[in-house]
Amino acid sequence: MANQPIKMDTGNKVLLFIASLALLATVLFLVSHLAGWLAGLQVSQPETVSEERIAQRIAPIGQVTSGRVDAAEEADDLSPGDIYSNVCAACHDSGASGAPLKDDTDEWSNRLNEKGLEGLFENSINGIGAMPARGGDSSLSDEQVQDVVAFMLDEAGVEHDHEPATDDNGNGNGNGDEAAAEGDEPVETTEAGEAAAEEEAEAVSAIVVDEGDVERGQSRYNTCVACHGAQGQGTPVFPALAGRDAEYIADKLVRYRAGETVGDQTALMAPNAANLSDEDIADLAVYVATFED
Repeated sequence: MANQPIKMDTGNKVLLFIASLALLATVLFLVSHLAGWLAGLQVSQPETVSEERIAQRIAPIGQVTSGRVDAAEEADDLSPGDIYSNVCAACHDSGASGAPLKDDTDEWSNRLNEKGLEGLFENSINGIGAMPARGGDSSLSDEQVQDVVAFMLDEAGVEHDHEPATDDNGNGNGNGDEAAAEGDEPVETTEAGEAAAEEEAEAVSAIVVDEGDVERGQSRYNTCVACHGAQGQGTPVFPALAGRDAEYIADKLVRYRAGETVGDQTALMAPNAANLSDEDIADLAVYVATFED
């Protein structure tokens, strides 16, 4: 059968013509936009930059210089608020080991009424309970410690009659040099010291860290979190424990338990370690060893 020709009336021809025009307009529109997009992709030639300008661009913003720092001179440059943040905040912001919170008005009022201002000064300078002398920073002068106590009373809104010995820039006439000098005195080795070292070595060897229990250690570590951080990250005052192995932790705890002066925080650590058993130390050591540096 022969194909029948398609007949189109005038109306269909008009619609076909209009559709063709619309299609042509659409194609032209897309082509023009494609050309504009391709033109935008053209990359301009890089600007020639002189070596001097390159050096200026990559130069560091600041420079670090190294050298011997005198601890007493460094402390003299700090205001009472700065000293509080660096030395005292770890305990007095968290209440660790029963330390009164900085803004606890009732607690500071009671302590001031009970001991008097001089009594508070004496406790802070010489240490009391778990707090070491001068908060653990032997470079601080008596006047600086007193100013920090007054600062905490001010923060708690407790009235007192202390006149700061340091100005707003932290400059004062304290005796930090004498304190630093005392800390530099050499310690003579004696037979008694050697015997103590042997006893310490025996005490450390008695700790079998392989028998420590991580879960028990985690429970006992709750008292350490306020100072050393939940993951042993440490604070500006207390050292980080993350990355230390179990033997290192066990050694430190045994030395604290024996009353040995290990570092600036010995007065705070010794009471906490005094009642630890060998098992407690092994448990803490293996738990702390799980902290990643």
